[in-house]
Amino acid sequence: MPGGTPSERDLAALRALARRVDPSDPGAQNNLGVLYYERGLHAEASAAFTRALALDPQMATARTNLERLQQETGHYDRLIAELRDRVRRDPQAAGLRHELGQAYLALGQLDQAEEQFETLRRQTPDEAAPLLHLGLVAVQRGDLDQAVTCFEDACRLDPASPVARVHLGQALYNQGLTDRALEELEAAAHRSPTNPDAHHLLGFVYGELGRHEEARAATRRAVELNPALATAQANLTLGPGKPVPRPVASDADRREPAGARAHLTLGLAFRKRGYLTDALREYRLALETGDDGDAARQGLAEVHLLRRDFGPALELYDDLLTRQPGHAGLWNDKGACLHQAGRVDEARVAWERAVSLDPSNALAWNNLGVAHALQGASGPAEEALRSALQVRPGLQPARLNLALLLARRGRRQDAVEVYREVLRTEPEQADAWNGIGQVLMELHQHADARNAFARAVESDPDSAVAHYNLGFCLSHLGRFDEALEHTKRALELEPYYVAQRYRLTLDLQFEESVIPVDVRVSADVATAGLGDAFGFDAAVLDDVFAELAPEEQAAPQPPRDADPFGLARDYLNKGLLEAATAEIARAVTRGASAVEGAVLEGEAYARRGLHGEALERFRAAVEQAPDTAAALQGEAESLAALGRGEEALRVAERLVDLAPGRPDAYATRARARRLTGDLTGAREDAAEASRRRPGDPGPLLLLGSIARAQRDLHAALKAYLAALQLDDALVQGWFEIGATEEELGNVKEARFAYRRALELLPTHAEATLALAWLQRRDGSAEEAVTLLADFLLSEPTSVEALVLLGQSLLDTGRPEEALRAFERGLKFAPAHLGALFHVGVARARLRHYRSAVAAWDRVVALAPTGPLAAQARQHARSARELAQIFAPAGA
Repeated sequence: MPGGTPSERDLAALRALARRVDPSDPGAQNNLGVLYYERGLHAEASAAFTRALALDPQMATARTNLERLQQETGHYDRLIAELRDRVRRDPQAAGLRHELGQAYLALGQLDQAEEQFETLRRQTPDEAAPLLHLGLVAVQRGDLDQAVTCFEDACRLDPASPVARVHLGQALYNQGLTDRALEELEAAAHRSPTNPDAHHLLGFVYGELGRHEEARAATRRAVELNPALATAQANLTLGPGKPVPRPVASDADRREPAGARAHLTLGLAFRKRGYLTDALREYRLALETGDDGDAARQGLAEVHLLRRDFGPALELYDDLLTRQPGHAGLWNDKGACLHQAGRVDEARVAWERAVSLDPSNALAWNNLGVAHALQGASGPAEEALRSALQVRPGLQPARLNLALLLARRGRRQDAVEVYREVLRTEPEQADAWNGIGQVLMELHQHADARNAFARAVESDPDSAVAHYNLGFCLSHLGRFDEALEHTKRALELEPYYVAQRYRLTLDLQFEESVIPVDVRVSADVATAGLGDAFGFDAAVLDDVFAELAPEEQAAPQPPRDADPFGLARDYLNKGLLEAATAEIARAVTRGASAVEGAVLEGEAYARRGLHGEALERFRAAVEQAPDTAAALQGEAESLAALGRGEEALRVAERLVDLAPGRPDAYATRARARRLTGDLTGAREDAAEASRRRPGDPGPLLLLGSIARAQRDLHAALKAYLAALQLDDALVQGWFEIGATEEELGNVKEARFAYRRALELLPTHAEATLALAWLQRRDGSAEEAVTLLADFLLSEPTSVEALVLLGQSLLDTGRPEEALRAFERGLKFAPAHLGALFHVGVARARLRHYRSAVAAWDRVVALAPTGPLAAQARQHARSARELAQIFAPAGA
């Protein structure tokens, strides 16, 4: 297991990568977890593996990694113990219970996960989220019938939820009920057109039904919405003997220590995301840490090439090819480097070497075709490009290069036919539309050319050449204002007009890449004259533009959600917080409000109890839009949850000034005032919040708790009863009534309220302990024993319940059983003073005086001035005297 504390440099690199990793890509999250593990950051690794599983529950690699991490570190044992304790203290915190259920689910402890989600279902019988998660538990068990039942029930409770319908559709598809699956998935896609999962699954269902065009369209739409669906990740696993996969691996590479592997993986991740300076640093660190493996050298060469540092790149490629002269991929990339450096003849030789070594290397054939085209050898260029397409028909850069070559040689009809082939599989390919537009411009068909250039701009809004061409075309049509707008945009993107360029293809580690030919070496081939004898088949263009309606009847865009965050909100409401975070990021990328996205992300963290992370997001939103009420409320609530009352009050005051009609603003200020000790002001605000939202029991519960803190018990009772009139199933309301009645001395009423709370939520720890205490006090210790024993079946680590059980057993004259209960509590909390004190009591009852004295002495040593210390000293003195009297019976 990797050990040691990571350096600040490593931590900075990992933080930078974590910020940039695609939140919707489970493979990337898994690999990030491996990097954290390599650095000894086990909590962070666990969180990353959990995110991967939340995004893709069937991802076996992430589950294996999580199980391995748990075996080595016991991290999840500690996490679950912490969550159980927090749930015990706040049993109605749905977010915490959900986290606990998710933790069990991640470890495959399905019975425990089901128990938590069943509790949530009982607490909130009208909400779909618990049913959805019970369905996910059933899927993990392989019980698809039960899963379908749960998902159907979730859909009945929330018929507008696309998330529930996607899960139902997937379960039905896995059952083989394709027609029903199609109905549910189409309904989900209709309700949420930006839901990538719905379109992705529809692709499978359409394919199985033989509707292949619709399958391709659905898959394309899914990838547009979530590019991670098209990413083939090299998913990493933990453990020795599991090196990072790489296409070039020498024996030295296989001897690299874990540190070198991690740097290589970081370098790859940074390079794939375009952060070339960071990638360069990591590959250099890999060389320093390891044995100068070829994988690190290749990574460095690729980064230098992409940064246009051609000298260092060529040195590295020459070094690699000295040891691996038969590696066609390296020859191809060296050729690209030479070509971009202006050494076109040498580049052509390198690509000729590549295709001679590997005639199936389509990338090198493409590049060789580009080299011939730029040198005016159109025949060899066309032959090479067609060879690339023969080897790999789906290599679109080669097809675009061929179309551009044909257009530049004056073979316009052939060029348009090739562009059509591109558009058959990629209908939004900007270069293809731009190429067709240029052909039409040369034919003076400006109106049709305008449509083609408009499609190019729509497909790639950052294409300078498309904006330039559209501007020129609009000028021809006399639409000068529009032409000026597009020309201005083009100038922002690229100060000088550059014609459409050829594309070189690279064979980088784990991916292929395309780069435009450097302008300095892209000597354009002169276009042949049109001539009156040019015979152009107009039917070809008619076919191409059949789908292009006139401007006033433009084809409608794919439908969009009325609420750009609608899907994210649905994920949030269903407790799928990782999926919600990923969807928020996608929505912002599509142009949704970054401020609203930050607020929603803050809500996602707040629901998990991560108030520090939530505060960060809310404050980011406030910085961008200081008068956003939801952001200010989130900031104030997070500060209050962190116990920072003065700060929370300042923000809450601003919130009330900004949104005086917002009931939540007064409730937020009430909580902040209570933290600062201003109970009178807090009570006024809680009452105001209740007046402004008369149907909400939340402000009434808050009002009752503040009145109780002021010792105005009758007012507190009145507020709690008013809350229960609104919602008779409010567990916390019944518990608070029980506590208030107990303080008023109304034991019968208190017992009734506690029992009612336990009927609604049998695992409510505070109600259980309070009722058991009353039963002991009233002489019903046997009832207390039964109640606590049942409670401990579901909460076996509750030390307070074990101590109270032991006291109840002592009350019923069973000191041996009581001693076992106390000692069991000490296993979970060795320094628990109450358990230690009563261990002494139980041992003394059994006449084990010396060991009883040892327990009491331990209490005094741990808390010499504590409330139990005086009693422990007194008991110890008595026990010592008894030990002398009954020495034969002592232990």
